[in-house]
Amino acid sequence: MIKMIALDLDGTLAMANHAVSPATREALKALHEDGVEVVIATGRRYRTTRFVIDNLGFEVYAVCNGGALVKDAEQATLHTERFCAADLAATARDAGLTLFAQRDAHDLGGADFIIDNRSPWNEMTRQHQARNTEWCEAADLSLCEPEFMVAGSFGTLAECRQLAGAIEDALPGQYNSIIVPYQDSDGYYCEIAQRHVDKWHGLSKLMQHFAIDADQVCAVGDELNDVPMIQSAGHGVAMGNGNAELKALARFVCGNNDADGIVDVVRYIRDFNDNL
Repeated sequence: MIKMIALDLDGTLAMANHAVSPATREALKALHEDGVEVVIATGRRYRTTRFVIDNLGFEVYAVCNGGALVKDAEQATLHTERFCAADLAATARDAGLTLFAQRDAHDLGGADFIIDNRSPWNEMTRQHQARNTEWCEAADLSLCEPEFMVAGSFGTLAECRQLAGAIEDALPGQYNSIIVPYQDSDGYYCEIAQRHVDKWHGLSKLMQHFAIDADQVCAVGDELNDVPMIQSAGHGVAMGNGNAELKALARFVCGNNDADGIVDVVRYIRDFNDNL
């Protein structure tokens, strides 16, 4: 039987302003009450993941920071992948950029983000700090403890590509760098994570916790960072509004995020389990 549904957030479960549609919320709640674990699997940090969980209306387990952090339904940390950011910060400084790194503030206390204060901040870094003033600190990342789960830097496309190449040259095989457009701007964000960490890695920790096999997991997503879990889960589902490459890899494609596509997935799980 399918015993777990793992849901990406943005473009999958979450709608504008972190909302969850009423039909999707009721379908997932009923599925959860019938014994199927509903799990979030997102690149978001836990603090902003909570916005969606609160709108979902019941407590769930969550894989956050792209797989580096696993939280239980009581908000306790079950697992985290941590690293020291000193070498990454030095590489960013050499590239003329500023590194910031995320940590598990719910578990450790203090800030969600530490922004390196050893290099000048560009406008995008200042904007990021201004939007997260309450949860952000400036410090020398060379002196910080190995407490970080993911890091990143803002710059032009050329600067981010230069940084990604410099990281691979300086620290071969240790990190993956993903470059994406930065919101509604001409800038870009280079996200840096340990190479072995992805959403499926985080879900594997929950599978061990619940004694669930991959064949008993249904994973749903919309973008390329969902590929590891869509390929590895026994039941990989892509959203109708999702990336074309992801849809080609999925077991089936459900409806769009804004048209209760998740309800299609719940129906699929119920039909599959009923026919066993």
